[in-house]
Amino acid sequence: MTSDATIIIPAHNRRATTLACLRRLARDGTFGWAHVIVVDDASTDGTAAAIAADFPQVELLSGTGELWWTGAISLGMAVALRHGPKYLYWLNDDCAPAPQALRRLCEVAAERGAMTGGTCVLPGSDVVVYGGLRRRGFAFDLLPLRPGVIEPCDALSGNLVCLPAALAQEIGLPDARRLPHAIGDLDYAMRAAAAGWPVLVVHDAVAEAIPNTWDNHASWLLSDIPVADIWRNAWRKRSYGYFPTQWFFFTRHWGWRGAVQAIWLLAKRGPIMCVRLIVPQTWLRRTFGHRSQAWKEEQRLRAALASVSSTISPPAPPAAHGFSSPTGREKD
Repeated sequence: MTSDATIIIPAHNRRATTLACLRRLARDGTFGWAHVIVVDDASTDGTAAAIAADFPQVELLSGTGELWWTGAISLGMAVALRHGPKYLYWLNDDCAPAPQALRRLCEVAAERGAMTGGTCVLPGSDVVVYGGLRRRGFAFDLLPLRPGVIEPCDALSGNLVCLPAALAQEIGLPDARRLPHAIGDLDYAMRAAAAGWPVLVVHDAVAEAIPNTWDNHASWLLSDIPVADIWRNAWRKRSYGYFPTQWFFFTRHWGWRGAVQAIWLLAKRGPIMCVRLIVPQTWLRRTFGHRSQAWKEEQRLRAALASVSSTISPPAPPAAHGFSSPTGREKD
């Protein structure tokens, strides 16, 4: 089995979403030029059986239920490289690329010798929810949609990405052991850049997506996230705030300053929880809302989603470790 491109799709307990993704690829003719691997991480909703029945051309890999996003992508890449493709794709099943988006990413990756990512927007809008990321201190900001533009960035959301197989052969696979879910995509792009590979966001490669991990964006102080979850999320693998992941990521890329940042992000949860329990949140929002980047971002996304909600179906609740790749922001 040979193909110049292999598309890797992680899946876990979202049968309808995964099948819709594969139908979209079939409708766009993608199976004619790319090999598709679905990594099903021990779904219990019949995902694997449905794929085998409806899409026999798809290579189906099975996980133990502990792969998470980075592990699923890493396994898919390892198997894909045995087929000898020139290019590898990461594609989340809840990401709906425009018909030529995948091709466009590969064109730019070939022309520039680069790791390329698309821009994911809310359905029917130009509001960016995943895409190219620009570093701001220890945080990352999404780049706005700029049609027709290809621009360098510091990292990429892993929802829609193309990379030369030679890149993976040079720097290895994503670090599934130390970055099991969140930040695995950012880390890989930063590793690629450190090795001299351009990392580019291609704004003509557009997809539609709905974020389903609000707690990764939310302000600890001002959002509706339950107070107990502020601490629990430090020990949940699917959370951006998972402390072992943050510790490794920050120390890898920022050294001792990163270690201080990771400890600070963990330590400040306690005081914030106490304030949340004592001070009315209406007062907190009125006083600090204009200064909180996380709160502004959450409000931006929620307002944008509300404005397009009449034209789209509401997003399904995420599975226990649904595979939307979260971007990282500092919490306040």
